[in-house]
Amino acid sequence: MELNTRVRALEYLIQQKGLTGITETTPAFCALLVYYDPAVTTYDALCAAIADVAAQADTAVLPPSRTVELPCCYDDPTLGFDLEAAAKRLGLSADEVVRLHAGAEHLVYFIGFTPGLPYMGLPEKLRIPRLETPRTKVPAGSVGIGGIQCCIYSVDSPGGYWILGRTPLRLYDPGAPEPILLKPGDRVRFKRIDRREFDEIESRDSHRAIDQSPTVNAAGHAEGERGGRSPFHSNDCDSPGARALLKILEPGAQTTVQDLGRPGQLRYGIPPSGPIDRASFILANRLVGNADTAAGLECTVLGPRFEVAAPCAIAITGADMPLTINGAEAPAWRTLVLAAGDVVKLGAARSGVRAYVAFSGGIDVPLVLGSRSTYLRGRLGGMDGRALKKDDVVTLLPAAMPARRRVKPCAVPDLTSLPTIRIVLGPEADRFTEEGVAALLGGEYEMLPQSDRMGARLRGPRIAHRRGHDIVSDGIALGSIQVPGDGQPIALLVDRQSTGGYTKVATVCSFDIGRLGQVKPGQRLRFRALTLADAHRSLGAWPASLADALAAE
Repeated sequence: MELNTRVRALEYLIQQKGLTGITETTPAFCALLVYYDPAVTTYDALCAAIADVAAQADTAVLPPSRTVELPCCYDDPTLGFDLEAAAKRLGLSADEVVRLHAGAEHLVYFIGFTPGLPYMGLPEKLRIPRLETPRTKVPAGSVGIGGIQCCIYSVDSPGGYWILGRTPLRLYDPGAPEPILLKPGDRVRFKRIDRREFDEIESRDSHRAIDQSPTVNAAGHAEGERGGRSPFHSNDCDSPGARALLKILEPGAQTTVQDLGRPGQLRYGIPPSGPIDRASFILANRLVGNADTAAGLECTVLGPRFEVAAPCAIAITGADMPLTINGAEAPAWRTLVLAAGDVVKLGAARSGVRAYVAFSGGIDVPLVLGSRSTYLRGRLGGMDGRALKKDDVVTLLPAAMPARRRVKPCAVPDLTSLPTIRIVLGPEADRFTEEGVAALLGGEYEMLPQSDRMGARLRGPRIAHRRGHDIVSDGIALGSIQVPGDGQPIALLVDRQSTGGYTKVATVCSFDIGRLGQVKPGQRLRFRALTLADAHRSLGAWPASLADALAAE
């Protein structure tokens, strides 16, 4: 507890002092993950600055704590589906497990993994290894234990904890004035309730959440922000500088609005989101004369069909999806000029997974925490936090027609070949055997269909642990390669959890995240280790490679 207090105090002081080069922090039980820009400061200089601040952590004053009582139904096996198995593993009866869990006071050490998820302490008698293979989906509200920790899943998400019960309360409600229920330093007690009480509270809490959420129309704007009628095909687009519109005729498999993401929210469990293939996204924006940060579409596996209501320019990059305009084939990786009434269609990806569509001016949806990016699991940003659907009307910001440009053929990635993904070993490579690390670097890994924007699940040579797969939960960087007990790697992506408790053998270099995200299920890849210095040099060369990628038509 004392160590965690120092971690929270250190983060508070770093924020107050605004140390040079730090872009984000993620606190955990006994560690603080610090994100920094190597173009602004060096690793050694940053470590020295943090060490100076850490000396003051013992005297920092933190906000006072609250005591929060949360109802929890343990008795229904459809809610507490691991209770009996966990009790057997612990050598206790189910009633003893419930009595110990509900009778304890649980300190919230930090918020992480997903928005609003609290990591809390656990009575010693309930300490149990996490599941060897994490589930792909755990329902929101599930109360779980694993290692020395207790947590409550705030949204439907993957997870490796043993589920003892479920609370009917929402820990995260993006439409509420205070979207996150618990805060670090809170003390939680669980009140045992039966299924009837659970259903009553859940219904009441659900209605309250609906009342607090803004009503959102098909254009993704809260009612009252703009007129109620759809302006598609109206005269609103005829005047100079008017906002262009596009109508979604077919949404595709999963098409979302993304910009370059929302940094600064990982400490609340909210990931940055944004495009997985950042280079393709940026090139698409540059082809239509936009800033790199303008919002566009990310189209997964199968693209959308849409109609534009006014002249605009578009560009399609990323995965090789067949592209037609009014039924005629059109090229990707270059500026395309559309007239009012043109219909654009992207088909199923022939290679790659994610294509990007940029529009001159960029997509105009409300900023949420400083970004237009969609975070699906958290129902945040974009079009009301969801993928596009049929008959959505999307607004574009006004912009002049850009000069026509193309991406040079040498800069268009080959998404059909077996890629080599560059990594930096660590931070817990010492937790793996030499044979395990050699397997990671020497074998080929297959992309599994369970992969998504949160993480790439891989199957290949087993990566053997030296002394167990559990660690005390700490921060998850972009590209962290977690290895659960089954020895199969999971590389975490832009919608990743902010913290996690499986050992991390390596980290994918940020400039190779996009290539990893374009590997189709069933395709294979290899890993190659770089030193940190080599990774920094490659990162420094990345902007120049993008700047050199474009040519005039």
